[in-house]
Amino acid sequence: MPNPMAVLENLHAPTLFFTTIVVMATAASIMTYVGLTQRTYRGFWWWVWAQWLNLAGAVCTLYRHEHPAMFALSVLLALQWPITMLVGLRRFYVRSELPVPPWGDQVVLAGGFLWWLLVWSHAPDDAGGRVASFTMSSIAGYAYASWMVWSIREWRDSPHLKAFLLFMVLGVGVQIPRLIEGLRLWGHPVADTSTFVQQPFLSLTLTVAVIFAVYMGLLLTYERTEQDLRESQRQLRLMVDFDMLTQLPNRRHFQEMAQQTVRLSPPGACALMLFDIDGFKHLNEVHGHAAGDTALRMVSGVARSMLRGRDLVGRLGGDQFVALLPDTTPHDALHVATRMARLIEDKQRERGSSRDAIGLSVGIIQVQEQESMDHAMHRATEAVAEAKRRGAHRAVVAGIDAEGGLTVVSEQAFTPARA
Repeated sequence: MPNPMAVLENLHAPTLFFTTIVVMATAASIMTYVGLTQRTYRGFWWWVWAQWLNLAGAVCTLYRHEHPAMFALSVLLALQWPITMLVGLRRFYVRSELPVPPWGDQVVLAGGFLWWLLVWSHAPDDAGGRVASFTMSSIAGYAYASWMVWSIREWRDSPHLKAFLLFMVLGVGVQIPRLIEGLRLWGHPVADTSTFVQQPFLSLTLTVAVIFAVYMGLLLTYERTEQDLRESQRQLRLMVDFDMLTQLPNRRHFQEMAQQTVRLSPPGACALMLFDIDGFKHLNEVHGHAAGDTALRMVSGVARSMLRGRDLVGRLGGDQFVALLPDTTPHDALHVATRMARLIEDKQRERGSSRDAIGLSVGIIQVQEQESMDHAMHRATEAVAEAKRRGAHRAVVAGIDAEGGLTVVSEQAFTPARA
């Protein structure tokens, strides 16, 4: 069975290198086209520049014999790839704290290039030394980039970033045999330097690396777009389901959750408490809507603090709120309403406001078996209206009489806070 490495070495190196240049140009063009026509994020254009600079380095290699400066430039442009990709990742994941500041990237790149430049200037004809020093610098760049990518906290949740990290690690591994060969031939004459310096296996590896880099850059961009889309959907859902001022479920969302809670509870085990703010209209007219918003936030905050984790509370609109208390009798709900009214009084005293005091009118009913939430809320609304007819600042527990109408079971008057 033929050795795969031997087969690769028999390939025509110049043709393979030209193919690599074509692939690089295509990859850089695709990245540029995506950047110009699609939504991208911070760091994407650094990935684009990494591909173009890599291509420029390959083109400079073609003129290394005529212009020695091109040879040095090609090495620098080849070494920049993992570092430039890392610079893009720093900006793409700008919230991640990496162990080395950004200037450390440039130190690694400059140190690797200067090391190669020192070896090359000391012995320009030592092919083994050039290859070994370049491979050392390249491995250092890939290893450093791997460490930085591993330090990005998002890599644990992103399969694409994990794949990129694996690629960087493999970039270290595939260069080790070439490093060993370069060290073995360092200081010794090489019969055919062109074959040694331009290994077909290295060209194929570079081609795969460029294609993979483009693929990962696009995947990371689309992954971020998908995350932003999910976040936008979550925010839209929040806006649809919740009242933004009080952060409570709105009428529709409350009814959905309440209906499910009643269905999962024993028949007749849930108390429904509907309440609104007495004096709210006057507060808005005299002191402005900002004062009204403050009152709404205070009442909603008190309601959330008073209720249990399994209780539901929502805002129906205006100054009207509703709460569903599972496994609660109307008598117990009346005690909850009383404590809620007292806590609102205490908060108004603490603030020492000169504005008119506000109070609550509360209607409490027991949700009947097979009763719809719309009907139960209608009965609770009638109980609130009865509380207001009896003087407001009070809670009324309502039942159903023989004819299906409202009957007052009990009531509790509250004393509103005084300015």
